[in-house]
This record gives sequence, structure tokens and C-alpha cells, in this order.
Amino acid sequence: MGTDKKERTQSARRRLRRDAQRNKEDILAAAVVAFTQDANASLEGIARAAGVGIGTLYRHYPTREVLVEAAYRNEIKRLCDVAPRLLKQHPPDVALARFLDCFIDDMLAKRGMLEAMLAVVTVDAAPLNQSLAMIRAAVAPLIEAGRSQGVLREDATVADFIAVKGAIAFAGPERGRRLAVLFLDGLRRRPPAPDEP
Repeated sequence: MGTDKKERTQSARRRLRRDAQRNKEDILAAAVVAFTQDANASLEGIARAAGVGIGTLYRHYPTREVLVEAAYRNEIKRLCDVAPRLLKQHPPDVALARFLDCFIDDMLAKRGMLEAMLAVVTVDAAPLNQSLAMIRAAVAPLIEAGRSQGVLREDATVADFIAVKGAIAFAGPERGRRLAVLFLDGLRRRPPAPDEP
């Protein structure tokens, strides 16, 4: 009898954990949609769209800044998850170009989300540092593969990519594509000129 009660309790706890996790995921999904449309979207509206009460939203994300950061980080993770697939499908230099295209596409599609995140970053740069760490980890295998296969310059670094990604973000998506092309053109390895040794 005691064993049955214990199993029921454990089962109920697992169900609550699953429900709580689903609520978190639903809130994040609703937040991405809301902040993409409006950097100042109301938390009440996000809770409604997620099908939860405002108390549930605050239990998981106690401040607006925490919710914005979590939603942004979720999107960065989704972007970074693309990198290994791109490297399997394309040569490293092309994979890097496609990854930059995905980044620019996200900038175009999620301007409100970027504005909301920039408001958080002006208060605390830590969330941006975490996102950059995720991007560095995603891009490092592409750069390394490009160098080892001889399609990227030997001195190409992840830091180069991060610097250009920042320039693209500040330039905006319209000029960003041109910057991306120039950057990748500069990173590609060139055969020596005929008069070079």
C-alpha cells in the first residue's frame, strides 16, 4: 500500500514537471512572437497567448528582462543548431556564408525581438555575452573545417566572425548582406599570384 502511494506521488510529480516545462516552452514561444511584433509587448498578452495565467508567467520568468533574455537565447540556440547541419551539407566556406544568411534573415524577421534585447543589454551585458558564447561554439567547427580543408585562410578566427557579425548587426540587414559577402570573400583562401614564390 505504501509503495502504491509513493509511486502515485512520484507519477504526480513527474506530471507536474512535464506541465511546468510545457508552460515554460509555451510562454517562450508566445514571447518570441509577441516581441518580434512589438518590442514593448505586454506580459499579460504573452501569458494569454501562451494559455497560462500571469502568475504562471512570473513564476517562470520573474521580470520582463528575464523573459526577453530567455526568449532571445532560445532563438540564438535555434540559430546555432543550424550550423552543424550546414557543415554536413556544404563546404565550410559555404556553410559559414549560409550561417551568416540565417543570422541576417533572423534580424529581418525579428527586429522587435532585437530591440527588446538591446533594451536589456543596456542594463546588463551578461545575456549578450552568453549568446555570443553560443555563437562562438557554433561557428568554431565551421572555421576549423574551412582552415583544415584549405578553403579559408589559415589565420581566420572565430573572433573575426564575431566582429563582423557585430558590424552586420549595427549596419542593419540591408547593408549587412553586402558586409557578409565582403567578409567571406576576404576569409577565403586565395592561390598565390604567379609572381609569388
